[in-house]
Amino acid sequence: MRLLFLRLLFFSFSISNVAGQTLSDPVKQSISQGDLYQSKHKYDLAQQAYQKADKISHHTSAEAFLKLAAVDRKLGDFSSALDEAKKALKVAGENKMWATQAHLVHANLLVQMASKPGDKKLKEAEEDIRQAITLDPAESIAHFNLGFVLLKQERDAEGIAELKTYIASASGESGKLTEAEKMIANPIRARAPFAPDFSFVSHEKEAISNANLRGKVVLMDFWGTWCPPCRASVPVLHNLQKKYSGKGFQIVSVSSDDDEDVWRTFIEAQRMDWSEYIDLSGEVLEAFKIESFPTYIVLDKDGVMRFRQSGFADTTQGDLKDAINKALKRPSDPNLMAAAAAASPSESRTPRNGEAEESAKKSTGRENASEDPSTSKESALLHGNETGAVFRDEQLGLTYRFPQGWVAAKPEALRAVNEKLESSAKASILQQHPEAGENMRLMTPKIIFYASRRGDGDGQHLSFPCVRIMAMASRASSLQLETFQKMTEAMANASGAKVSLAGAEYRVKDHSFLRADFERSMAGQRILQTYIQTMSEDSLLTIEIYALSDSDKQVAIDSLQKLVIDE
Repeated sequence: MRLLFLRLLFFSFSISNVAGQTLSDPVKQSISQGDLYQSKHKYDLAQQAYQKADKISHHTSAEAFLKLAAVDRKLGDFSSALDEAKKALKVAGENKMWATQAHLVHANLLVQMASKPGDKKLKEAEEDIRQAITLDPAESIAHFNLGFVLLKQERDAEGIAELKTYIASASGESGKLTEAEKMIANPIRARAPFAPDFSFVSHEKEAISNANLRGKVVLMDFWGTWCPPCRASVPVLHNLQKKYSGKGFQIVSVSSDDDEDVWRTFIEAQRMDWSEYIDLSGEVLEAFKIESFPTYIVLDKDGVMRFRQSGFADTTQGDLKDAINKALKRPSDPNLMAAAAAASPSESRTPRNGEAEESAKKSTGRENASEDPSTSKESALLHGNETGAVFRDEQLGLTYRFPQGWVAAKPEALRAVNEKLESSAKASILQQHPEAGENMRLMTPKIIFYASRRGDGDGQHLSFPCVRIMAMASRASSLQLETFQKMTEAMANASGAKVSLAGAEYRVKDHSFLRADFERSMAGQRILQTYIQTMSEDSLLTIEIYALSDSDKQVAIDSLQKLVIDE
């Protein structure tokens, strides 16, 4: 285990160095701050952070301009986004990487603004993409984009050739590969905005997918209980449900929430009795490229997106009624129906580099056969056990008598969640630092214990009230109260929470713990959070309590007086 910790600590140190270098660069620091705001859908603040990066760089950062273009697009300001992309291209100069990205961003914006096959914007976008390919022939996504633009211009033979070039590359993403194969099989898919492939089982136990929605007009409602305009739109959805019920119409609401309990409470309280789904994996939101909330998409009977709008205003109900009425009146088109129903030929595709080997590993259960057992995810900071109402972790020297009657999550459930969280963290780092390599070992906090009064949740998806303990290897020997206070203040600002107890120290059997309390409102609910950190052996422990009432919170806090760490 000591060897494992050393290996993980070494990697953690390497990543910290990368982060440290980023923070020492004020331009990178502002861009990172903008990325954080953008990930939380705070686009105005993200825009300000990127503008600050641009100013600090004296208007020489192509990255800052491209980040601004991305935010402008999400805010619906395509004109400004185009200008930012042009500025990025100008300052990129001889830097082929940024010049390539600037051309591709500019092209994508033009394609989104184009309205018909003969639109001059498509020709301009084509020129942009060809320049990107000239600068970087290995940029495989450029061939996908070029194929798509050519098909939109009804130049099918040229477009298909480019898509085949993309498929033949070794770096194509599986989703894009499927999309390319479908467009090759039926080029009309590039000219009509078909809904992406999706399927899930709704809260009402209804199977929802492209196939079983065809023949209906569908309003896709992408929302979240955390989003005030989304909550304000609920009466409008009720009105639409009542007006079009029984007329070949269906509402499908896809929530961006990450707390299933809050989501379920809200939809039941608001009597949202249409198809509801919480997209915990984010796959549906990603497939539809949802970047702001609420977003409404109307699908016609053939599965083609006929209307898309983000935001909620006084005119939203009228706009949705107009779009739904037009879609209901539009007769089904046999050509569109055939294109929508066409199966992807991916099953018959010859596996690309490495795919056959990966498939064989999975089918024989040898996917991790060559891994060093000492570095497996299962062995990292998951060595506790729970008996009755007592959780023990001998390697961390931790004993915790959790509240009587609460139910602890099984180790296998925690293991699955930890693997998912590590994969997400790795993907995020690779996006920012592709040089880190696919085979990097990443040390992320591991959930080592989770318990709730109701006995549901898994440590990622919480059930109130609950307590969660996470551990992460650390080089620190102690924690500083001042640093903890600054960190918790930043956490509150980022999440819009109110600090009800500023960072303070308390002790249990002479062992130091640092604690802060937060309060926030979500979906009309008052949510209480207690956040605690301490050191144990070579690990940083983070303990969190979530509750909806002061009494439930106090029960959990009292139990922490029975959390003992052996020095």
